Amino acid sequence: MAVKKFSSAYYVVKNMDESVAFYKDVIGLNVKFRDGNRWTQFDVNGVGVALADPSEGSVPPGGGATVVLEVDDLMAMRTQLTQQGIAVNDIVDMGGHGKYFTTKDPSGNIVHIFARS
Repeated sequence: MAVKKFSSAYYVVKNMDESVAFYKDVIGLNVKFRDGNRWTQFDVNGVGVALADPSEGSVPPGGGATVVLEVDDLMAMRTQLTQQGIAVNDIVDMGGHGKYFTTKDPSGNIVHIFARS
């Protein structure tokens, strides 16, 4: 049987409200649906990025994969985050491919912010 489609990726988080606020209000993702403190799914142009409480998965908070979010203006996003007191790493130049920086959500999950060259 073949894989039908990529459904979603999710992070396990310590505090759902705090994490939803980070992804919604700081990063600017749109909430698709929320199931209390158990699960929140965001829609990123048809791709699901979700948050789950520890009961939903076996990965501890801060121990999952890394979500890469592509933006048009890397410096504007970096400035927006730093102005809100969020720590960000230096920008890494990948040559002709693009540039990126990383930050962490409130649970310690790494978020990779990328812009094409």
